[in-house]
Amino acid sequence: MILFYRERGTGDFLAIDTATNRYYLVNYGQDHFEGRATAIEGQVGSVCTCGVSREFLQVHCRRIAKRKVPREWQKAIGFYTPRGHE
Repeated sequence: MILFYRERGTGDFLAIDTATNRYYLVNYGQDHFEGRATAIEGQVGSVCTCGVSREFLQVHCRRIAKRKVPREWQKAIGFYTPRGHE
């Protein structure tokens, strides 16, 4: 399942794949997820795939609905779906 978050300090958006948590726990002993987020704060074009800890999400982010993520960000993080094609 893909969940969307917004970082409190920067306003940047993250897409988190919850299905990857088990992989990180089993192989690395870390409570992390694979996600898509900006590498450079505020620059939509710098989106990359990265590991994100549950602690970081709990402390620095808040979960939001996909409809709250601007189209530009959805496209950058690879989760844009035109209306009517959900």
